Amino acid sequence: MKKLFLLLFLILTAAALYTIYSSPEDEAGRPVLSWRSDPNPQRYDQIDHFHNWLLENGHTAPDGGPVAKLVLDSASNQSTLIQAVSGMAGDFFDTDDVPGYQQLGVGIDITEQAAAEGYGFQNTYANVGELISMDGRQYAYPCNAAVYCMWVNLDTMHRYGMEAPPLEWTPEEFERIGKEFVRRANEGEPRQIRFFCSGFENIFGVQMLTSLIRSQGLDMFNETYTRCVANDPRLVNALRLFYKWTYEDRLVPTAADVASMNTSSGYGGGDYSNFMDGKYAMIPMGRYCLIRFREFSRPINFHLSMYPMYEFKNLPMTVRAAMPYAGSKHPELIGLFMQYLASKEYNMLILEGADGLPPNPDTIREELTQIKYKYPNEGTVHEQELAWGESIAIGQWLGPYVKAGASDWLRNGMSRYFNGLMTVEEAVADIEQRYNMEVETSKEANPAVRAQWEEAWAIQQKIDEYKKEGRKIPAEWISNTFYREYYRSKGMLEEEE
Repeated sequence: MKKLFLLLFLILTAAALYTIYSSPEDEAGRPVLSWRSDPNPQRYDQIDHFHNWLLENGHTAPDGGPVAKLVLDSASNQSTLIQAVSGMAGDFFDTDDVPGYQQLGVGIDITEQAAAEGYGFQNTYANVGELISMDGRQYAYPCNAAVYCMWVNLDTMHRYGMEAPPLEWTPEEFERIGKEFVRRANEGEPRQIRFFCSGFENIFGVQMLTSLIRSQGLDMFNETYTRCVANDPRLVNALRLFYKWTYEDRLVPTAADVASMNTSSGYGGGDYSNFMDGKYAMIPMGRYCLIRFREFSRPINFHLSMYPMYEFKNLPMTVRAAMPYAGSKHPELIGLFMQYLASKEYNMLILEGADGLPPNPDTIREELTQIKYKYPNEGTVHEQELAWGESIAIGQWLGPYVKAGASDWLRNGMSRYFNGLMTVEEAVADIEQRYNMEVETSKEANPAVRAQWEEAWAIQQKIDEYKKEGRKIPAEWISNTFYREYYRSKGMLEEEE
C-alpha cells in the first residue's frame, strides 16, 4: 500500500511540474491564457467577447482566429493566494487586494505599459489608484468596481405606506424612519419577521461602520498607514449605535434572527432572498446585485440611499482587479487582455450586464440612459452609483503593512462586543492592538518592509506635529486616500498649484 501511495504521489508531482513548466496551447496551436476569477456566469460571456474583440482589433493568428485563447479557472480568494505563492496562478488572477498580493512579489509592474496602452491610473476612477498599486507602481487594472450603499426595495416601503428614504441621511434620521418601518411592517405579527435593513455582523456592516466613522474624520489607520488608530471614542460610539439598532430598536436582525429565516441559496445568498421577499426593506450592496435580481420573474423597483453618516460624505469603493501574474508563460500577451478591460466594448458589456461599475467610466457615459429605458424599474441607480464612484467613493484599504489574508479584526471585534464577550471599550482596544500586531509581524518578516515603514513613520511624526500646530499638511506626505480627501475638504492641505 505504501508503494502505491508513493507511486501516486510521484505521478501527481510529475503532472504538477508539467503543468507549471509547460506552455499550454489549444488544438490550433495558439497560446492559452488562464484567467483565475470567480464563477460568475457572466465570465463565460466576457471570455467569448474577448475573443471577438481580438478579431475585431486585428489581433489574429495565421489561421485567421484570435491570437490567443482565454480560459477561466474558477478560484476563491484563498485558493488564489495559495496558487500565487506556489507558482500556479495562471496568467492573471482577480483580487481585491493588489497591494497585499504584491507584498508577496507575485505581480508584474505594468506602470509605463499601462499608461501608454490606455489602462493606466488615468483610465479609471480617481480614488481607485491605491487599490491597484503599491509604492506608486501599478500592478493591475479593474475588471469592475463597486460603490457600496443602501439598495432600497421601494415596493416594500410602499406596501407599508412609506416613501423612499432620502438620498443622504444622518444616523438619527435612519433610526427614526427605521423604527416607523419596523412598527408598520410587523403590526399584528406574533413576533418580528421584517427588518429595516439586513444585519451588521458581516463585511457590509464593517463597510457601513467605516463610512460612519469616516464621516466624523476617523479612519482605521493613520495618514501613512503606519499605525492603527481604532481605539477612539468615535468608533466606540458607532459600535454602541449599531448594537442599539440591532438589539434594542430591532432595526436589523441579530445573527440568530438571520439563522432562523428560511432563505434560498444561490448567487448573493440569503440577504437577496429576504430583500426580494420583503423581510428587509434595504440591503447594503453594489450594482452587481442586479445580476441576481434580474433573474426573478417579478421586478423590484429600486432606490439608492447613502449609508447613514454625518458631515463628511463618503462611501466605500472596492475593485475586482485583474493582476498579471509574474509566473505567466505569455507575458507578451497579457497587455491585450488589459487593453480589453479598458475598452468601450468591455465596459459596455459590464454596464449592460450589471456586473458592477464599468472600470473605465469615460467609455460609457453617453450610454447610461439606454439602461434606464431597458430596465425602468431600476430607476436612476446606474447614474447614481457612477456619480458617487467619481466623487465621494474612497477605497477601503488597511495599507501596505497588513498582509493579504489577514483576519478582519474590525468585524471580529464587533462580533465579540455583540455577543457579550467584550465590552465595547475592550473591543476597540483589541481591534487596534490586533492590527498593530499585524504591522509588527510584517516589519519583522521583511527588512525592506521595515525600512519602508520607518521612512513612513518619520513622515507621520511630521504630520502629527503639523496638526498640533494647526499648519497645513503637504498633500504628498499623506498616503491614506481618505485623509487626503478629508483634509482637502477641511482646507487642511498644502497642495502644489
